[in-house]
Amino acid sequence: MPGGRERNIMRWELRATLLCDQIARLNERLARLDAADVPSAKGQREALLAEQAELARQLDALGPDPRAKMG
Repeated sequence: MPGGRERNIMRWELRATLLCDQIARLNERLARLDAADVPSAKGQREALLAEQAELARQLDALGPDPRAKMG
């Protein structure tokens, strides 16, 4: 089935893009939280860092790009 490989590649690309976008949004939220320098935001910062670590783990679990590489 020739279309099966393309679907798998597209699925990987979509998942990787979504995870990278979520990580970028979390980084922005962390930067705003750090810029505000609110002492009571420590718990929120830890929660964001835990979520960021989970998203990074999911991205690593996707593995390398499934497209064939030349060379």
